[in-house]
Formats: sequence, structure tokens, C-alpha cells
Amino acid sequence: MPRQAKGKRGQSPPAATTNFANQKAASQAATNSLNSLRRVDPSIVEILASATHATLYNFGADQEWERADVEGPLFIAARNAHPRVRLVVLNRLSMTNMVEDVDETFELEVVDRYLIFRRSDDETRIRGLWFHSLEEHARMGEILERLVEEAQQPPPPPPPAAPAVAASLMGALSVNEPAAPLLSPSLFAPPAPAPVVPQKPAAPSLDLATFKDVLRELVEDDAFIQELHYRYQDKLQSA
Repeated sequence: MPRQAKGKRGQSPPAATTNFANQKAASQAATNSLNSLRRVDPSIVEILASATHATLYNFGADQEWERADVEGPLFIAARNAHPRVRLVVLNRLSMTNMVEDVDETFELEVVDRYLIFRRSDDETRIRGLWFHSLEEHARMGEILERLVEEAQQPPPPPPPAAPAVAASLMGALSVNEPAAPLLSPSLFAPPAPAPVVPQKPAAPSLDLATFKDVLRELVEDDAFIQELHYRYQDKLQSA
């Protein structure tokens, strides 16, 4: 059986092994960077983008760029609090890091190798980040421009709230019981018609001549005279 040829000393490892090692190293570096950022800001939860090196400059009163004592890796970090995005430079020169909120007041301009930014509530303070790598400058500028555009969008309107009366009643009702109507059905029924009261006919008017004729007829009526006589006798006896 032929022997397998042994690799020569100094020969490069297989490409798959190299890629795996590079991925593992990159993953470990990202974890270390995230831990370092959380020591600066515990609310940071994710690294959205990064650059290996950036230098901070301040635009002075003499209209000249002045190099600040801040340079190091630059990160665009997502947070679980407001503001949701921050720009952070982990300073290699001192313990003072650059931390800048990317919110609705953040204004950005991408020029040459610079990312120039200021805040709308403090327009006199203009700063810029200088990049050694043009590729990193273009990539970070593109990502940051999208984030600034999103931050300046008005917040979406809140969803319509349920009626307070309905919500309170639904919370009080048992699951197994049918829901009672919020309002009595009689409130929506048409009003019942008012009862019809019969009107009494108006009494006919009686003039004096007619009244005499009526009395004359009663006097000539034997039944009426007899009834009147009986009642008169009863009254005399009871007196």
C-alpha cells in the first residue's frame, strides 16, 4: 500500500483551515470590542459597523482644523435606550473616549476623508473624523447617512386606543359569562307613541227660550213629575 505523501516543512495550511481560523479570530475580536464598548456605555447591545482607525478633529475659531487627542477604532453602536445609536471612538491616547449621539439633532456631511458632524442645537461646535482608509471612510459614511436619515424621520403615530368604557368593562367581565350590552337596547328603540286621550265634545250652548221649552216638557212628563214627587216625600220624612 503506497504511503501518503507528508507535507513539507514550511508548507501553507489548507485554505479551509485558514478561513476558519480567521473567522474565529474575527468573532473573538468583535466580542472583545463589544465588551469594551459596554464598559463605556452599558446600554450598547450591538455593533452596527466599525473602522479600524479614525482621528478626531475640531474646527477652531480661526477656521482651521485642529487635531484632538482622540484616535482609535470607530464604532457605530446600537443601544437598548434612547438614543438608539451612538458613535464611539475608543481612544488609544487617553481614557477620554469620543461618544456622540446619532439622533434627530445630529447633522452629517461626508467630505474627502472626513465625516464632518455637528448638532442642530449647537451649530458652533463642528467636528470631523479623519480616516486613513478610503474604503472604511466610504462604508462608514454610507451607513451613518442612512442612520441619520432614519433618526430624523417623525415617529409613527400611536395605534388607536380602545374605548376606555369598553376596555374597563371587558376587564371586569368573566370569560365564561356573556358580555352585557354597554347600553340598554331601549335607548336605541323609537319612542312609543303618546296615548290618545279622547276629547270630550263641547257642551252645546242653551239659550233662555230653549231652557223654558225643556222645563215645560219636563213638567208635562208624568214620569218625571212622579219621580220628583217621590224624592220630595223621602226628603220630608227623613227631615
